Amino acid sequence: MNLTIIICARDAESTIERAVATVLRETQCRLLLVDDGCRDSTVSRALALSEGRLQVVSTVSPGGIPQARQMGLDACDTEYAAWLDADDEWISGRANRIVEALENGADVYSEAIDLVDGESGSLLRRLEVPVFVRMESNPARLFERNYLPGDSQLGFRVAAFREAGGYDSETFGAESFDILLRAIARGASFAFGDKVGYRMVAYPNSVSRNLMRQRASLANALKKHDYEAVRGLCVQAGQPERVAAWVLVSMAVFRGEMQVALRFLDEASPVDADPDEVLEPNGPVPLCEGWRRAFQRGTCLALLGGRDDEAEAELGRAACLKGSAEVLNNRGVVFARMGRIAEANACWMEALRVYPGYADAKKNLNNPQIGCITTHPLRRQPSRSEYG
Repeated sequence: MNLTIIICARDAESTIERAVATVLRETQCRLLLVDDGCRDSTVSRALALSEGRLQVVSTVSPGGIPQARQMGLDACDTEYAAWLDADDEWISGRANRIVEALENGADVYSEAIDLVDGESGSLLRRLEVPVFVRMESNPARLFERNYLPGDSQLGFRVAAFREAGGYDSETFGAESFDILLRAIARGASFAFGDKVGYRMVAYPNSVSRNLMRQRASLANALKKHDYEAVRGLCVQAGQPERVAAWVLVSMAVFRGEMQVALRFLDEASPVDADPDEVLEPNGPVPLCEGWRRAFQRGTCLALLGGRDDEAEAELGRAACLKGSAEVLNNRGVVFARMGRIAEANACWMEALRVYPGYADAKKNLNNPQIGCITTHPLRRQPSRSEYG
């Protein structure tokens, strides 16, 4: 089979045997382990279990995930490849689906993932590719937000990732999403499947839970792309002009460019737009435009700082339309800045009642000075996020 399954590992002796055992069932695939400076028995355990099928390459010095992934990409001598994290599990049969999709012309293949708890092994939730992403063979909507079940848990044409420039050694956290966005910008085609081919094991201390680093890394990845070029990709994919503008709003907020976001917001949801209209009933935020505009405008104003009265008025308007958790949280932050602590605490407590376990509201309630603002509407689709 013209497919290599690549595992990058550093000090993963506690999970590597489980990961390797799951890929050994794919008897026709090449297997490659990238040793990123392991100081434990990761490599010896993997080799002992692999029945001579595992090739090992080692980085010169530990360089982290981007460097390890690039070494795996460089070492791959098959046309197609797929990643498996050293603490995750491969589900037998997935290789055939990947190869079939890529042989039919796709550059990237994504399918459903089961998210399981690392301690108990119990299923937390099933993550699927949303319908509004699957509609596009070149999913420009990913510039709006990473809606895929996983951005590294993919099958891909090796040449497509190499032509996109490979992995950026300076991008830690969003390195896989970064290369995907660059591939999309070059016109890479995607195929999507319904079956579950991967188990992602969730641990509280996993690399992807470093949310501050993830956010900074994502901002840097998005800054590599011109807004108007992204708009063009969206329109080319068949998105209406206003939907394309909403993509740019989200992109600008992730980049930390709030004034730019406000400018695009006026295109996405003009002041004369019907506030009761639901622009995308099956989209990422199937809520009325009045709520979306008020929430996003109030949030951008709160993030800009110095405009708390305006921000509170917008968030109050959103709360009247729908008292959702993210509105309550952000309004609480603005109240706290204005010295209205009792109202702030009431907002955060109500946010936690509406959405138990909501991370930003919990942090703000514990320490009102933190001021954790939720920058985007909470996901309405299942994700691996602690938000739901």
